Parts: sequence; C-alpha cells; structure tokens
Amino acid sequence: MGHHNVKGTAVAVSAVVFAGAASAVASASLTATLTGYAAGGYEQVGFNSNLSWDSGTAVTLWSVRAQQHAFTEAGGNQFLSWCAEVYQGVAQGSTYTFDVVAPEQAPGGDVAPGPMGAIKATAARDLFARWINPVNGYVNGAMADRDAKSAAFQIVLWEITHENFTANSAQGILSQMSLTNGAFRADISGETASWYAAIVQSLGVDGFQMVALDGLTDEFAQDQLRLSAIPAPAAIALAGFAGLAARRRRR
Repeated sequence: MGHHNVKGTAVAVSAVVFAGAASAVASASLTATLTGYAAGGYEQVGFNSNLSWDSGTAVTLWSVRAQQHAFTEAGGNQFLSWCAEVYQGVAQGSTYTFDVVAPEQAPGGDVAPGPMGAIKATAARDLFARWINPVNGYVNGAMADRDAKSAAFQIVLWEITHENFTANSAQGILSQMSLTNGAFRADISGETASWYAAIVQSLGVDGFQMVALDGLTDEFAQDQLRLSAIPAPAAIALAGFAGLAARRRRR
C-alpha cells in the first residue's frame, strides 16, 4: 500500500488487481497476504468526495504509491493487484480476507468513493482489456516503460473509480475525465503523463472491450480489482516475485 507522510495517514495506492486464478463468485472470499510491490512509482494525488466532476476547488495532494501489489493466498497462489481506493490501505506482511464480488460492487464499505456501478465498470473493463497482459498480469509493452506506464494505469483507474461523473454512459464519462478539475486530482509529468494521455485516448475506441474482473473488498482495508482468470503458468512465474520486489526496494 502507499502512505503519505503527513500525520501518519495511510493512503491506498494500488487499485486494480491481477488474479492468479479464480472465478468471480459474489459470495466467495479469499485470504491473502500482501507480500510485495511490482511496477509503478510514487505520484501526487488527492481526492475530495464532496466535489463535482468539473469543480475547480483546490484539492490537497499527497505522495502515494501508484504501484501494483503482490498478494499471496493461504494456499500459495499469487496475484498482482491494483487498488480501487485512494484513502484506505494495506500493509506489507499483513493478511486480509476479501469478499470476491463483481467489479460494479467495488470498492465497497463506507469509505468514499463507494461502489463504482455499471457505467464505471464498463470503462474499467475496457481499461484492463486494452492495457493488462492476461498472461503475466503486467501492463502491455516493453519492460523499460513498465514503471511509468503502470503508474499512469493506476492514475486512470483511480480517476474512473473516484470521480463524481454525471454522464450516463461510459463514453460520456471519458469526456469528463480531467486531472486538474473534479473530485480526483493528480499532478503527474514526464513519461507517466504521456502514458496517462495515451491510455485515456485509447478507451472506448471502436467500442468498449470486455474482460472478466473480480472486485476484492474488505471493509477495513484497501479494495482491489483483478482479472478473473489467469493461466497457470502466470501464477508459477510469480513464484519469485517477492524477492524481485525486495531487490527493487533496496536499489
């Protein structure tokens, strides 16, 4: 999870989840431990749930971890995740029991922004379908671009889940997306900003694509999204992931 370092407040950063295996069953649950972090980086983001999508009122920004998370289930299965809530968190080494729900029902609990509903879920499915590799769970493209592209992907996902859109279609909410106005804000630059623009521009082109997603919800922890089914080799490939993440943090 990500933290900002003001008054010890935890901010969740990674929002969509890559699943190692599993099907989305609304009544199912899984227990998993946050064992590491993957691609991405720290970015300046903020959220005020009281603001409309076109509000110009200032929002305080915090440095948060816009980065994939690596979870390990009790049975040893591993999956990569992205967070669906900016202002809840998870802690490395801690274990959580998530309800597995339809993406429309995530994020759950009483913490804003609340369940995304059908229109936002359509945009989220399109985002995952276009940009997440179903074999390895990372963003599509070259490894050299992975950190900037992953951070940008997370920013787009947060914007989809957090913004107070008024549009009544997935295509409509794309025209209301902005990092400088609204309830959700971010101050990004360089390659991350370039990839953010490319990702947003790709959404909905030639129709909204479909992919099966699971929402993972916990009333007291950061909710996640993940691809519902990943081939077994992908899960095997993640076996050494925690060590790789540790080496990254030491650099």
